[in-house]
Amino acid sequence: MVFNLIIKPIVFIDVEESIIFYNKKSEKLGERFYQGFLQSIEDIQLFPQNYSYIIKPVRRHAIKKFPYNIYYIVLNETIIIIGVAHAKRSNSYIKSKIETSLKSETPL
Repeated sequence: MVFNLIIKPIVFIDVEESIIFYNKKSEKLGERFYQGFLQSIEDIQLFPQNYSYIIKPVRRHAIKKFPYNIYYIVLNETIIIIGVAHAKRSNSYIKSKIETSLKSETPL
């Protein structure tokens, strides 16, 4: 099955901030992070049901080789990417980020 993909605008902001952070640490590290993010998006599109729920209906996918998670929802034939956050962020931070994302722009 082919899933449609919607990426919330806040995700692009989070990814850009992470790229800037990693590029300050080492040249090309930001690009590696971005490539890992894109690979994770592809993995999610291919097998969205393979990743665990953090709270229904939100699932989490870890970006390989980086301590970041992608949060998303599967709704019928659509995948909605609602957030990207560092894996060490507190549960309350993640919960507030998810709630904010769910309330903004793209209706579910």
